[in-house]
Amino acid sequence: MFALIRGKSRRWLGALCLAGALLALAGCAAEPPAVTVKVTMRRYRIEPEEIRLKLGQRVRFEVSSADVQHGFDVPELGIHEPLRPGKPAVFDFTPDRKGVFEMKCGILCGPGHEQMKGKIIVE
Repeated sequence: MFALIRGKSRRWLGALCLAGALLALAGCAAEPPAVTVKVTMRRYRIEPEEIRLKLGQRVRFEVSSADVQHGFDVPELGIHEPLRPGKPAVFDFTPDRKGVFEMKCGILCGPGHEQMKGKIIVE
């Protein structure tokens, strides 16, 4: 069929096909994560203390500070997000291995800083 179309019409058809393919790819890239996990950090806790995720499932983290500057750190998973009150960190993450991983505050926030811990469990 493409061989039967000549000249400008053929170029327009090619451009339309290319535009359609690009739009389809853009639609795939904009797909929202399957799960949103909201985390609040405050002196001297992380809420929730335990987060369960599924291997390979895209997650959108929305992490906020309720009081002072904190850091949402999960070193074994390569997560290091600084937080300021009123400026939540929003990022996507896809767990690529199973296990239990320690969450902690990565920025010294006071005398109870060392007790700010939790865990992410990837099943």
